[in-house]
Amino acid sequence: MGINFNKMDLDTVVIFGAGSFLAKKIIKRINFKKAICFSKTLNKSFSKSKKILFFKSYLDNQEKINKLLNKKKITVIFFNNTTFDNLILNKNHLEISKEISENIINTFNNAREISKVLVKNNFGRLIFINSTRALKGDVGTSGYSISKHGILGMMKSFSKELSRFNVTSNCLSLGFFESPLFKKISKKTRDNLLSKCDNKSVGDIGSLVNAIKFISNSNYVTGSTVFVDGGYQ
Repeated sequence: MGINFNKMDLDTVVIFGAGSFLAKKIIKRINFKKAICFSKTLNKSFSKSKKILFFKSYLDNQEKINKLLNKKKITVIFFNNTTFDNLILNKNHLEISKEISENIINTFNNAREISKVLVKNNFGRLIFINSTRALKGDVGTSGYSISKHGILGMMKSFSKELSRFNVTSNCLSLGFFESPLFKKISKKTRDNLLSKCDNKSVGDIGSLVNAIKFISNSNYVTGSTVFVDGGYQ
């Protein structure tokens, strides 16, 4: 008998980069007992649910948040998508530094600190949202591709060091979703990209939510990349 992930509630979900398009969709679709969202743009106006708490920064509120996370079964999701669209020969130091800082260094710092709570609780799920561009790259997105490839190494390292504490670490490699960023691309380019997907379509939020629930409820899945990309890889 298969597992119906749609009927499963997660205990406590922590979302970094909760203001991104896909993160906001997930917050509305996934079932949880408590969610802690980190975003510089989201606040209570996004959702008045008492199950959702909003903070601008984890490191600035660490003591308070750690008390909320004590003895909880926590799934942590990292959305870090800073990018500057620019060709390599035109790319400047500020752009690449910002992409590396936001997508890798800040992610590492948050993951390292919250992992101390997961280890203490003897349970945790780290899910790093990655992209098809981590492995394939694309014209004009070198910094984004570089930083997303770095996330793969980060995920593997956390898995190697923390699995003995019942803390798993995985990546979700996403393809193309009907996001504002994707809509900015010309129709010709969008059609060309989707033609390279096996199912020739954009992704659906339900598949992404199911992938998150699968990882959260799987003890033996760690150090892995789960592709939610319609067969683009």
